[in-house]
Amino acid sequence: DTMVRFIASHDRVIHRFIRNRRRLIEVLNEQKQAIINQAVTRGIDPNAPLKPSGIEWLGEIPEHWEQRRLKFLVSNVNEQTSERQPDEVYIALEHVESWTGRITFPNGDVTFDSQVKRFRPGDVLFGKLRPYLAKVTRPQMPGVCVGEFLVFRGAEQALLPDFLEQELRSKQFIDIINSSTFGAKMPRADWTFISNLVIVFPPTHGEQLTILTEIDKQTNTLQAAIDKATREIDLIREYRIRLISDVVTGKLDVR
Repeated sequence: DTMVRFIASHDRVIHRFIRNRRRLIEVLNEQKQAIINQAVTRGIDPNAPLKPSGIEWLGEIPEHWEQRRLKFLVSNVNEQTSERQPDEVYIALEHVESWTGRITFPNGDVTFDSQVKRFRPGDVLFGKLRPYLAKVTRPQMPGVCVGEFLVFRGAEQALLPDFLEQELRSKQFIDIINSSTFGAKMPRADWTFISNLVIVFPPTHGEQLTILTEIDKQTNTLQAAIDKATREIDLIREYRIRLISDVVTGKLDVR
């Protein structure tokens, strides 16, 4: 049948296009993660003298950097509530984009049937369910989030929240947390394990800021290319739906 053959031949082209774009996104993401990983554990000066960190998965770090367990840098805030204030946003795991921390807020009113956790602007939210998804974000407004987020609040001034966010979302960190999870279907990370992980950082806010600026500079072009490829996949899918509809309804004659 002509119609079926026409759709099948277009489908092959479309699937090949999507497959290529997905591969491109994968490669760009790997490059981006490598840049961030390097910057938050080694800094940006290739000639900086290094010292052994004493931690197998971390390896060597710049000689002048500090290292501290996470539990001495943040508190794990667990302020339960069952209501949301008018000025508060609501964040569930599906609202946070993997590896970027970008938040897409739901439209309309949100209802939740269980307890949620309250957070403040600047707190770092870490998704403990399926941690390999790297759902780590730092909202700029107050709100409530699902219990699957750990809420980290800076306990002292040594570390910029932005730097902590980048480090908690770095590939090395996510991998080590993921290796510790329990539960086959719904693997969850445990605060006791995460809290004992060592965070390394430059001793001054100035150097932390320089590194963050450099991360932005080096990854912005990659992120723009990732976003473009993602949009192209969405557009070609919309095109496919419209094409099938036009063929089936006879708007498009394929004879």
